[in-house]
Amino acid sequence: MTGQAGIQVRIRFMPHHDHRIEVYHAATGRYLGPADLADQATEEQVSAVRKTRAARARRLKKDLEASQRERYAAATQAEPPRRLGALTTAQVEAELAQPAESDLAQLAMPDVIPHAAPPADWRTRPLWPRRPAPPAPARP
Repeated sequence: MTGQAGIQVRIRFMPHHDHRIEVYHAATGRYLGPADLADQATEEQVSAVRKTRAARARRLKKDLEASQRERYAAATQAEPPRRLGALTTAQVEAELAQPAESDLAQLAMPDVIPHAAPPADWRTRPLWPRRPAPPAPARP
């Protein structure tokens, strides 16, 4: 694809072959060739990511199960639920010693972060107000 900058192309791909796409000229439909992923990760890197994801999934599943182990006192009459849960000092220290994953910036998805403002030389339409408000109906 070297030297082909600026031409419009059509892309075709196979859903289960995410490492390669097929490139066609947009106007003529002529086949230009395959395009492979330029910075494809090595098998070792992919394996490390999968192991990390599996470990995180196991940890989250364990935390979910632990959070659902709440027990409540038996009741024979209608009353607000009373939690049971006597803990030893060792249990409290062990639970509080675990690192809390409260850093939401690490959990944020890139597509959730809003885009930066366009450059000053771009011509954009005004965002507000989008259209004038309709006139109020006349009352007799």
